[in-house]
Amino acid sequence: MNASILRTSVLKTSIIVLLISTATLLAGTSTAATSVTRNHSVDVTDVEEIVLEGGVGSMKIETTTGTELQVELDIEADRNWWGRRRDVDDIDVEISRSGNRITIEVNEHDLDDLELHWRVALPEVERTTINLGVGQIIADVGDTELNVDLGVGEARISAPRQHAGRIETSAGVGDASIRGGTDTVNDRAFVSANARSHGEGSRDVDVQVGVGEATVALLGN
Repeated sequence: MNASILRTSVLKTSIIVLLISTATLLAGTSTAATSVTRNHSVDVTDVEEIVLEGGVGSMKIETTTGTELQVELDIEADRNWWGRRRDVDDIDVEISRSGNRITIEVNEHDLDDLELHWRVALPEVERTTINLGVGQIIADVGDTELNVDLGVGEARISAPRQHAGRIETSAGVGDASIRGGTDTVNDRAFVSANARSHGEGSRDVDVQVGVGEATVALLGN
C-alpha cells in the first residue's frame, strides 16, 4: 500500500470515528433533561424554624394554615459558555431536619447555569429564614420572626402589622423602604439605604439586600 492510499484510509477512518462520536454526543444531549419540576411536602409540627436556601432565580412564598409545608420547585438549566445545557435529572429538593429546624434546599452544591423558581406554602413557625443569591423574593408571611438575605435583586415582603415588631430593611447599593409602620426612619448614604420602623407586635422583620431593592409592607387594620 503506497503512502497516498494509506493517508486516504486513515482520513476515512478518522471521519467515521468523528461522525460516530458526534452522533453519540447529540443522542446523549437529546435525552438529557434540561428542566424539571419537583413537588414536596413536609409536616412541620414541633418545628420552630424554617430555612429556605435558594440560588439564582425566584421565590414566591405565601402563608398557609395548618402544619404542612408545601414546596414546588422549577429547575431550569441555562446554556453555558459552550452553548450546552446541564442535565438536571438528578437535581431535587433536599429537606433536612436538625432539632427543631428544617432546611429546604437543593441536593446540588454546584448551582452554576441553573435557575431555581420556588413556590412555597409556608405554615407559621417561630422563625423563618430566606436566603437567595440572585433574583426576586416575593413573600407574604404571617406570625413569624423573619430574616431575609438577598445578594442581588428585589425583595418584596408583606407582614401583618399586628404581629410585626421591629422592622429593618437595608440595601448596600439600591433602595430600602417600609410602609405601614410607626416611627419610621429612612437613612441614605451615597448609594446605600436603610429604613427602620415598628409594628404592633413582637416579631422582628429583617430584610437585607446587597444590590437592589428591599421593601416591607405592613398590612392589616
